[in-house]
Amino acid sequence: MLNISLSQQDSESDSSLDCYTINWEGLKDSRQELTDCFNVSTTHWYGGYEDTYQYWPFEKNVMPASPFVSNDAFKGGIGNVLGRYFISANGVGISLHDDIPLYFSLNNPINGSMCFTAKYERYPYFNLNNMLPKLSYKLCHAENVRDIHTKMSAMLMKIPNGIPNESLFRYPIWSTWAQYHYDINQSTVVKFTNEILDNGFNCSQIEIDDDWTPHYGDNFFDSRKFPNATDMIAIIKRNGCAVTAWVHPFFNTDGSYFKEAMDKKYLLRRLGSDFPALSSWWDGNMTGVLDVSNANATDWYLGKLHDLQTETGLDSFKFDAGEQTWLPKIYSGSNLPENPNCNYPQKYVQMAFRADPSRRQEVRSAYGTQEFPIFVRQIDKISAWGHNNALSTIIPSVFTLGILGYPFILPDMIGGNAYEGRFPDPELFVRWLQLNTFLPSMQFSIVPWDERFNNSDIDVLTISKKFANLHANISDVLIKYANMSASTGQPIIRPLWWIDPYDEIALTCEDEFLVGDEYLVAPIITKDARSRDIYLPSGLWIDMLKANETSGRKGPVWIYNYTVEIDELAYFKKNNSFKYVSEN
Repeated sequence: MLNISLSQQDSESDSSLDCYTINWEGLKDSRQELTDCFNVSTTHWYGGYEDTYQYWPFEKNVMPASPFVSNDAFKGGIGNVLGRYFISANGVGISLHDDIPLYFSLNNPINGSMCFTAKYERYPYFNLNNMLPKLSYKLCHAENVRDIHTKMSAMLMKIPNGIPNESLFRYPIWSTWAQYHYDINQSTVVKFTNEILDNGFNCSQIEIDDDWTPHYGDNFFDSRKFPNATDMIAIIKRNGCAVTAWVHPFFNTDGSYFKEAMDKKYLLRRLGSDFPALSSWWDGNMTGVLDVSNANATDWYLGKLHDLQTETGLDSFKFDAGEQTWLPKIYSGSNLPENPNCNYPQKYVQMAFRADPSRRQEVRSAYGTQEFPIFVRQIDKISAWGHNNALSTIIPSVFTLGILGYPFILPDMIGGNAYEGRFPDPELFVRWLQLNTFLPSMQFSIVPWDERFNNSDIDVLTISKKFANLHANISDVLIKYANMSASTGQPIIRPLWWIDPYDEIALTCEDEFLVGDEYLVAPIITKDARSRDIYLPSGLWIDMLKANETSGRKGPVWIYNYTVEIDELAYFKKNNSFKYVSEN
């Protein structure tokens, strides 16, 4: 038995937006499943979540029925950053309520079908009180994809309360991770910093990644590896770089703070018990997990970080994890609802924002946290071409995060993470770097002067300096649109349909992007390519790569076989004073 209701209402923010609320309620028992499916083969769809195989438009993706909670997308499934929000090219928008036990599938098992299911299972939607499932969502319609997004996002999403630290837009972040992985110590980090400056690069901050603590959760430097962290940080800061460190919400059972956190009941607990509910995290470590719903626990945790900053001069933090994936299968918390949904990543980001008033921190998980002006990092990328969580997924992921309300996007490290000994070849590194040049922030880890690049006719170091300088030169534009995001909620990096939401080519383009309404960027993302076809949407576009060879081009127009050498990036500046009306 089911109870189904349908009500029509205007949106709170714009009476021209037609909306309906659909409610299903199970009436029989808690094991009922409620499913609605939509045909995604007749138009293009956007939004939803970060994906390992990220495509744009969204209907190109495939997802078997999965709980719609924040998950480490590096391991597959629904991604780290997500929103229960989907929009289509023909102006339809769907927003699903937060409190439903939502499962999602796309093109699996039925191709062309996107399905939303409400059901309770033991994990992650444990249902101790045998509540009946309900499926509730808002269905809205507007003129086109930009119209529906503008109106629905204003109705559903908060806008950022400011922007991150401006230096992160101007100069690269340098992380120790991909270059050194666990093999870091005090001399390594100082050497890393000196080489950055000696090779002619600027830096916004040095990021000391994994394995700087004795045990996970200790949140103090391992004195065996860092005998004088205070001196090390002072040296780095004298060279003009801020310093951050990698942190997370996990406490190894053999760590220094585990017992204190356990005794104070600051960890997620077993149901009906005061004992911690342990979870297996990174590298299989058994850990307790910080209860971020407990205000005393987050104050205590932030106090430990503040003590570290006071003692060493550390500036800020890279907040890793926060996804539902890494939590125990079943647990209780101080102020987490019975249906946990995505509340852990939401409260985790709220805590991370409190850690640093200078806004240098970053997170990699997000749900309903659009108001916080901090960088959201894409998931770890592998060092490869293509859509297998590699180079070709970066632009689609940037678009998706922007549509979900996160404009301050930190692409993963240039060249990828070099996992499993898969070091990027010089061409891949350079093309990756060029793609990143017009994105909100650049992050190096694999260094351009690495000796493994030496046996190539591609001058990786010279090309890297060229594009790091170009990024710094256009950073005022990025900051301008960042501030615009903080007043309007509009993304900094935009899909081509932002200019013309009726242009079929613009609706499906995933290898070009707009910076505000000022630049169009068309990077090379195909191995061995020295040319590409470029599509310019409506407007007058000035060719910034070959300005001496051609004047402005009036779109919409294709440029075929446009030459882009290994040390070049195709980008165009829009003449916003030019008004073009299609003859069609």
